[in-house]
Amino acid sequence: MARMCVFCLSDAVEIGGEHIWDAWLNDALPEMLYRAVERPTLDSPAIEYDANRFKMKLPVVCRACNNEWMSALSLKIKDRFSRSMLDGEPFSLGTKDGVILAAFVFMKAALMNQSLPGAFFTRDARERFRTDLILPPFVQCWFTAYEGAARMHTRSQSHIFSPNPGTRLYGLQFFCFNYIVGKLALQLLAVRWKNIPGARSALIMLDAPKNWNLAAPRFWPDPGIFVSWPPPECVGDNMIELFVQRFGAFPY
Repeated sequence: MARMCVFCLSDAVEIGGEHIWDAWLNDALPEMLYRAVERPTLDSPAIEYDANRFKMKLPVVCRACNNEWMSALSLKIKDRFSRSMLDGEPFSLGTKDGVILAAFVFMKAALMNQSLPGAFFTRDARERFRTDLILPPFVQCWFTAYEGAARMHTRSQSHIFSPNPGTRLYGLQFFCFNYIVGKLALQLLAVRWKNIPGARSALIMLDAPKNWNLAAPRFWPDPGIFVSWPPPECVGDNMIELFVQRFGAFPY
């Protein structure tokens, strides 16, 4: 039986699908071997190999979604943010570009989540996103600048965590997604109710640890002001894992 598309009721393709790393990167980067690491969740074993192109695809969307609105969104990201990803070119993010960047992160998050057991986002939320690019409520996005030793670093990784029994947020479940392309590191956090009888806290927007304020400003929901990238502090190889895991390690 064919799998249903992440964003609509059509059948997903069986071969190919959406690039995890958009195809334009293959034309923009020099032809050389890159060390690729696959680890879709924090609990997954890391698989490392050498590759000269970004070929990884997820067969979780239909051909129409992939070739139409998803392709258009990816091209907008290329036009607006490719030089920042590849060369660290600064930008100032206003409302219009913030909507585009947040939509791109959510699109990649929904794709990655759908390729793993258990969808976090409801079908209604995903179909509405396809129609008008509106993110579900209580979704937040941050960015930071990654200054690693490698010429190109990529990462697409998610993890789900739940507050401990007896804490004020018990009954909620959080989904954290990290997407890094070159020097631009993006992070998304979403929340839903967990199926625990008698434990239903109000949905909230979780505050990031304060020690990350200078390195990882929030850009979604729209803060109403321009947000500059790179932020005052950057993240290097010694800090990137702390950034990726900063919410799962937070005491709730």
